[in-house]
Amino acid sequence: MLAKQRVLDDLLLFQRIKEAAHAGLYKYRSKARMDSAFIAARAQVTDSPTVLDAYRLVVGLTDFEGSLHNDTRLPDSVRTALHAEAGFFPYPVKLVAGRLLLNSAHAPIPAGAALVSVDGRPAGQLVRELGKYYTTDGFNQTGKTVGLAADFPEYYRLEYGPHAAFQVRYILPTRPDTLLQALPAVTYGRYQQAFAARYSRAFDHDFFDDAPRPYTFRRVASQPTAVLTINTFSLGEDNSPGHRRYAAFLDSCFTQLRRPPAVRNLVVDVRANGGGDDDNDMLTFSYLAAAPFRENRGATVAFRRVPFRRYLSVARDTAERAVLVREIETELRTDFAPGPDGRLHENARGNPVFRPQKNRFRGRVFLLISPRVASAGSMFAAMVRGNTPAVVIGEETMGGYYGHTGHGELRYTLPNTGIETSFFWVDLRQDVPLRPGQPAGRGVLPDYEVRQSAADFRANRDPQLAFALRLASRGLGPP
Repeated sequence: MLAKQRVLDDLLLFQRIKEAAHAGLYKYRSKARMDSAFIAARAQVTDSPTVLDAYRLVVGLTDFEGSLHNDTRLPDSVRTALHAEAGFFPYPVKLVAGRLLLNSAHAPIPAGAALVSVDGRPAGQLVRELGKYYTTDGFNQTGKTVGLAADFPEYYRLEYGPHAAFQVRYILPTRPDTLLQALPAVTYGRYQQAFAARYSRAFDHDFFDDAPRPYTFRRVASQPTAVLTINTFSLGEDNSPGHRRYAAFLDSCFTQLRRPPAVRNLVVDVRANGGGDDDNDMLTFSYLAAAPFRENRGATVAFRRVPFRRYLSVARDTAERAVLVREIETELRTDFAPGPDGRLHENARGNPVFRPQKNRFRGRVFLLISPRVASAGSMFAAMVRGNTPAVVIGEETMGGYYGHTGHGELRYTLPNTGIETSFFWVDLRQDVPLRPGQPAGRGVLPDYEVRQSAADFRANRDPQLAFALRLASRGLGPP
C-alpha cells in the first residue's frame, strides 16, 4: 500500500518526463487529449493505492499514446513475488480468426477449443481489456494478439487479480453446445513451461523463440521461385562482424538469383521480424529498390540535453549514467540540427542516401507480413510496400507504415512506486509515399489479407506462404 500523494506525484512526474523527452508523445493524440488522459489517470487514484494500481494507470496511458517502443515494468521485487504465486491461468491461448483458442495439447480442454468466457468475462471483453498491456504503434490492434498469445495469464492476473481456479466456458469445433471446465491456477513458471510446449509452436516458433537461424535462403523445387526469410535485424550495427556476415549473405543470395536457372519470383518473409539494429533494414531494401532512398523523410527530437537525469534507471551508477548521457548528446550534436520549430531535426549525416545494389532483384517480389513485424522490421516492410510493386500478403504489421518513434532508448524509474517506464526518443517519418487505403496511425496493410483459420491452426498449416507460392506459380503480380 502507498500513500495517495506519492502515487499522484509519480503520475505527474511521468507526464513531465514524457513531455520533455518523448518526441512522439503527440504523434497520434493531440496535446489536449493527452493532457485529459493524464488528468483522468490521476483522478482514478484511490485513497489506499497499491503499486499494481499505479502500474495499471501508467500502462493505460502508454497504450493510449500509441508507440510499440513504450514499455512499463513493475519493480523486480513485485514482479518476482507475483510470479511465485499460484494465481495464473495455466495454459496459453491464441486469437485465431477472431476467436480465442486454447493453445495446448496437454490440458483438460482440447487444443483449438474456442473460449467463450473465463470467470464470466466474455472472450471479446478479455481481448479488449487486456490488449493495453502490449503496446503497438498508433491505432493498430493486430499486434496486440502477439502479446495475448505470449502473456495472456500475466495480463489476466494484473488486470483481475489472483485466482485459485478459472471457470472456463468453451466450444469444441465438432459440437455446438457450450461446455464448462474448471482449471486450477499455477505459478508463472509453470505457465512458461506450458507456453514452451504450446500446440502452435510448429507454426509460430520464430515469433516468440530465438530462431535457430536469423536468416535463410532457398530455391523452391520445380518453379522459378526463391524464398528469403529474415527473422530479425538484430544482427549487429553497421561495420560489426554480424552486420558484415549478413551483408555477405545477402550479396551471395542475390548473386545466386541471377544465375541459371533464372529465378523470376522472390518471396521475402519477414513475419517474425520484430526489428533490430540500424542499417540492416536499409541494406536489405537496397537489393529491392529501383531508385536511391533514405531511411526517413524527417526525424525530430524533443530535447537538446537529456532531461530528468536523476530518475534515469541507471542513476545509481553515476559512471554508467554519464556514459549514456554523453552518447546521446554526442549523437544530438552530430546527427541533428536546430529547426524553425525549436526542435532538433535529423541532418544529412544522420539520414544518408542509400543506393540500389548492382545485383538488385528485378523480378516479382512477394512480401509476407504479420502482426509480429515491428520497428526496423516494419520500416523495411513499409519501404517495400510504398516504393516497389511488390505483392504484400498476410496481416497488418504492428509497426506503423508512415512512421514510428524509434532509435535510442531512455529508461526512467518513478521514485515512489519503483515503476520503470521506457521509450525511444526520435520521432521518425519514414521515406514512404502517401497511399490510398493506407490510413495514418495504422501498420503496413497487405494487398491480400491471409490469416490462419481455425482449421489451419489445428493442422499447424502456413496459409500465407502457400498463398504466395500459388500466386508466384501462376505468374501473378499486384492485385
